[in-house]
Amino acid sequence: MSSFFSLIREAKLLEEEKEFTRAFNVYAESESHTKNESALIKIKAKKAWCLYAVGNPRETESLFQDIIQNYPSHPLSITVYSRYLIKLKKFKSAKVLLQKSILQFPSYLENYLLLASLLKDMERSEEAIEVLKKALSQEHLSNGRGIDRKDIWAELGSLYFSRGDFNSALASLKKSLKMVEPEEFLHYDLLALCYLEAEDPENALTSIRTHIQYCKEIDPETLIILARAHCRAGKLEEAANNLIQAYSIEDSLYLKAADFIDFAPLLRNGFFTTLENIEWEEP
Repeated sequence: MSSFFSLIREAKLLEEEKEFTRAFNVYAESESHTKNESALIKIKAKKAWCLYAVGNPRETESLFQDIIQNYPSHPLSITVYSRYLIKLKKFKSAKVLLQKSILQFPSYLENYLLLASLLKDMERSEEAIEVLKKALSQEHLSNGRGIDRKDIWAELGSLYFSRGDFNSALASLKKSLKMVEPEEFLHYDLLALCYLEAEDPENALTSIRTHIQYCKEIDPETLIILARAHCRAGKLEEAANNLIQAYSIEDSLYLKAADFIDFAPLLRNGFFTTLENIEWEEP
């Protein structure tokens, strides 16, 4: 097996160096060193992408078709081909293929995630939500790219938030949070925004402070959320300090229409006249 991994590493390095023909040949050589179906599908897909990179779409399509035909009982064959179709912007074909795969392999998480991502990019977030809910309804799910149920709940929270369904967003994010250690949760900032929409500034403050605690770098967007929460809680001096800190990062400040209401007390007391480069999003 050491020869196999050495060849894979060599091929990936050649890909990074854009030596696609040589990478194709090394991937081809590696195929004789494994009988694992998943590994073979990934290698053949890599070969197909090498062909695509050198401008050979006919052979690329042919190789992906071979994967589909030779590994019909493995859902990964659908995954790799769907990614290719998405690259070609053949979104409807990819959607149909992934929907069929989910019916055939209901426990395979990867294709739920890929379909939900595709639908989100197609601005069909309601359908994406239904796909993720269907995934969560399965008793058993394979991990997809290291993603599991906590990540699905978090993505659901994000989708609900984007649609303005803040109660569902909050509920989904809280379910995700319960499944991990506090320091492993990556969505405290979104959770804080949900609490703001729920008229709960104290929990918004707790969430955004926790985000800052675990975050290596503080960006202006985070400080603006903190300022919004302080304003909602009536802590105007703290809010002003947050905004000054956010302003100092780029010597400017961009505020969204949703911030108007929260920062109304600071508008009234003239705070914003002390800052020169402020851009307000049109409501």
